[in-house]
Amino acid sequence: MRAIFAAEPTTSPMISVGGTAIKNFKKDFTVDGETITIDFITMNCVEKQLYQLYIPYNDGTVRVHVQRNENGDFKIMGDNVCPAKFLPLEAAFDEAIKNY
Repeated sequence: MRAIFAAEPTTSPMISVGGTAIKNFKKDFTVDGETITIDFITMNCVEKQLYQLYIPYNDGTVRVHVQRNENGDFKIMGDNVCPAKFLPLEAAFDEAIKNY
């Protein structure tokens, strides 16, 4: 498995002209008894479609793409890019995006 380490994301909101902007946000999750804060960075300020998640992992940060599928559910994209311990959170990521 290959981890992609990235610089810290910005959490400033993206701005949309003529509508409500889809905004970046942070959310806490519990993994192996530890609370971690994950940054959800939108790639589209007009509709919820694609997010980059920045997840603290092994003294760094891993970036995971989560995209809306044809059923409207947000799924982790790419093989072997998300550390296995976070895969069970896929439904929680979907819920977090839909409810923010």
